[in-house]
Amino acid sequence: MTGLHDAIAETIEAARARWPGISVDDAAVAEALASDEGLPPFAIEVVLARACVAGDEAATAYFHGEMFERVDRVLARLGLGAADADDVKQEVRAKLLLGDAKLVQYQGTGPLAHWVASVAGREALGAMRKRKPAQDFDDLDLFDTGDDPELQALKSRHSADFKAAFQAAVAELAPRDRAILRALVVDDRSVNDIAAVYSIHRVTASRWVSEIRQALLRGTRTRLRDALQLEGSSLDSAIRLIDSNLDVSLFRLLKGAA
Repeated sequence: MTGLHDAIAETIEAARARWPGISVDDAAVAEALASDEGLPPFAIEVVLARACVAGDEAATAYFHGEMFERVDRVLARLGLGAADADDVKQEVRAKLLLGDAKLVQYQGTGPLAHWVASVAGREALGAMRKRKPAQDFDDLDLFDTGDDPELQALKSRHSADFKAAFQAAVAELAPRDRAILRALVVDDRSVNDIAAVYSIHRVTASRWVSEIRQALLRGTRTRLRDALQLEGSSLDSAIRLIDSNLDVSLFRLLKGAA
């Protein structure tokens, strides 16, 4: 654990250097990043997220300034006008940063900006389906991959395979785990709500959510590797695309499920 402790300390210092002036609760960040699997790829952005959840004004300013450009592209792809897009962004900001602060669910497996865009896309889809229930969307087509040629190529070639692998991985989850994901993503419940339902501590509930999401991505990764013979950077890129769309994909798949 000494190596992990040192890596976490280095990550916190790197975050302070990248976002000068942020105030970080080292113990809270260490708890969020502690894992037998080591640090996630975007651990430095977990530091920023946890600083935002703690209410640090400097961190929140960086978050607002850096994390919503991709959200704007996603909402534009959905055809939202400026007023509706602003409403969605305000709702997303409130849900991520206020009250139960859903930003605590970010685990650093993919870029924070992609994760926020996925939350915004799910929020927009939910609002639009209330007004236009017959309208359908392809969640993989919502996301702009023009800044990553490898992702664009993989999406073009293997979109159907990605969906099949993801759906199979969701189906393999235990019923309780699917119920928790549905409560979080479709019913818009919080980690505190999950803790109350299962009579567990909030920290335990947060760990459950993290473990479920990690299991879902591992299952998807295994299926893609076996079905498409993807390896190395191509497999990593495929999982990055799926992870970046996770909330939208889960919303589409679990909405209306028993």
